[in-house]
Amino acid sequence: MSVALIILTLNEIDGIKVIMPRVKQEWVDEIIFVDGGSTDGTVEEAKKLGFKVIHQTNKGSGNACRIGVEKTNSDYVIFFHPDGNHVPEDIPKLIEKMHEGHYTVHISRFGKNSINEDASTLDIFGNKLFTFLVNVFFGGHLTDALTGLILIKKEIMLDLKTDAKYFEIEEQMCIRALKKNYPIYEVESNEPKRIGGKTKVRPLNVGSRLSWTIIKEFIFWNF
Repeated sequence: MSVALIILTLNEIDGIKVIMPRVKQEWVDEIIFVDGGSTDGTVEEAKKLGFKVIHQTNKGSGNACRIGVEKTNSDYVIFFHPDGNHVPEDIPKLIEKMHEGHYTVHISRFGKNSINEDASTLDIFGNKLFTFLVNVFFGGHLTDALTGLILIKKEIMLDLKTDAKYFEIEEQMCIRALKKNYPIYEVESNEPKRIGGKTKVRPLNVGSRLSWTIIKEFIFWNF
């Protein structure tokens, strides 16, 4: 079973310098950067480190995820953000669960034993609220429906037929996996503080997109 690590970037040069040396190439079969138009030297730094970079022509992390999936022939993909919020050492933990027979594995930043150093009170409330709503409306038992560090079988990712453009992609993946009865296995971890750069999250904008995703997916159950 082959695995591709898809690195999603937009102006994350500081994070790349710190995080990518901790990512061992032997963990996966290929590493692909999908860049959304960085202007801070992210692309140049990634190439200097020897990584393949795909230039995203449209906007949003949802579109970036689909581009990464399209560009790999690996059996599984892992979505990863090198901004410091994701722990590189969680990558082999995801792969271990894959070898145990799990097709979709998520890192939970809000599990019972998780430590979150980057989320504000509003962020924590929002995550718990939307995770609760996903569980109630779609029959899940998740502790983090908005995580961005995900391993998923490529065949399943394609079957979910996602169309979310931005940060709501993680929520939509969870919802559609639940609707299709694909089991989601969670691995507890932590969320360290961001390294450099600026967060792309705007609470009101993200909240409205997450709300609309839940409403749309519930009304239009089949996809």
